[in-house]
Amino acid sequence: MVQEYVLGSPILWASVLTPIAAGLVNASARRGSKAFHTSVAAGSWAVTLALLLPVLHKVLGEKVVAIDPWYVDTGSFGTLGLFMDPVSAIMALSVALVSLIVAAYSAPYMEHRFEEMGSGSFSTYFFLYQLFTAGMLGSVLASNAILFYLFLELTLIPSALLIVLYGYGDRFRVGLIYLIWTHVGAVLFVIGLFVANVFDFYVPGHGYVVGVSHSWAAFLLVLIGASVKMAMGGLHLWLPYAHAEAPTPISALLSPLLIGIGGYVLLRAGIGFFPDLWRAATPFLFLWAVATMLYGGFLVLAQRDIKRLFAYSSISQMGYLMLGLSIANTEGEAGAILHYLTHALGKAILFGVAGVFIVALGTRDLKKMGGLLGKMPYTGALALTGFMLISGLPPTMGMWSEVYLVFGFSKWAMSYGLWSFVCLTILVMAAMTLTVIYSFTTFKRVFYGPPGPLYDDASEKPARGLIASLLVLLVLAIVFFIFMGWLADPLAQGLGSTYALR
Repeated sequence: MVQEYVLGSPILWASVLTPIAAGLVNASARRGSKAFHTSVAAGSWAVTLALLLPVLHKVLGEKVVAIDPWYVDTGSFGTLGLFMDPVSAIMALSVALVSLIVAAYSAPYMEHRFEEMGSGSFSTYFFLYQLFTAGMLGSVLASNAILFYLFLELTLIPSALLIVLYGYGDRFRVGLIYLIWTHVGAVLFVIGLFVANVFDFYVPGHGYVVGVSHSWAAFLLVLIGASVKMAMGGLHLWLPYAHAEAPTPISALLSPLLIGIGGYVLLRAGIGFFPDLWRAATPFLFLWAVATMLYGGFLVLAQRDIKRLFAYSSISQMGYLMLGLSIANTEGEAGAILHYLTHALGKAILFGVAGVFIVALGTRDLKKMGGLLGKMPYTGALALTGFMLISGLPPTMGMWSEVYLVFGFSKWAMSYGLWSFVCLTILVMAAMTLTVIYSFTTFKRVFYGPPGPLYDDASEKPARGLIASLLVLLVLAIVFFIFMGWLADPLAQGLGSTYALR
């Protein structure tokens, strides 16, 4: 059994409830200024981060599982509570950091959006924002799948309303598509839990719950439900609409944070509850992962709307997560969780850059861009960092998540013999190389080449507030590259003793 550390106070619950309470303050202060609402939202996430960091340091530094003292044994539905192990520590850190920075980014962007629409309310926006982001944090800290589901559903209504109220295009239709698809995915997941009759990821005093079901029906329901949330190839149809037409700060949360939680719960409930069935399904899951990487990558190359381009890129990136999970060894699983943080930083930067173009140039059309590096150097540096992150290039932490994925894949593929190893390697390298191709082809189209129609009027001045927030993400991408061992070593050790199947 792993070593437990019961917290002296309900710090984890406080970290989740703080942004919710701040959202209620935002909702009640209808006449508050932009600065007031932004300070309340961003300040609450700063408090949450301050609450989480000591626990995170304890978990990663001493390799313990932290248990929040507020939990209840319901009997039939397991023990409802919050906990933090190395896996949820990295997920929670990703959610808290990006939610804090995007809250600051939201102020100048949504002011621009309200002016475009002719109306809008920071009170309503930040109320929904806080519920949405707090739900994501609660879901990755939940020790029980039913509690996970409740928190995940907490994200659904606010995020759908944010699309409907402040999105682009036919935003009501897009919000409805998003709501139906993702709700169906969550319901399928829960039905699978009831079929398996298992609900706890971790029980205080007893440890992890693993290897408890052999029901193919339950396994497939959990797999399909979580994969809808994850937008895996074939189940992704809702994502390009929702992520492209959501207000850009929300795109910067939906794409890097929310969909990856589907991969997280596949680790806890898919590999954890059904290890034998997962092992049997590995060849299919591997091929599905690579197909998703290739499918999303090729569709990126066909886009001319920069937000749709980044949306299809997110589909491809979810293939990376599934790649690491499908092979289910220590290195692969560690690579998948680390890639969640990589994608969180990289795609938040890239969607943020799309917002800079919307505010500064008034367009999302790639054909109207070109030669912008001289006019928009900070935006170019940000975009380059974002593309380096998702392409796995140093000096960004994306290199380390990809190294773990490649090592995990190599260990798994070698077990099939030399010729199979060569063929599988060609397939994976083609998919990963496609990410590099679409990333730097896009960078070249936007920042090099002949000047586009908007070149003469291009300037970063209207978007200085947006750029300042995104530069923090750039710094974090390099900091995590340098100190990756602090995250990766305890993560790999925890996964190796609990969820690794090979």
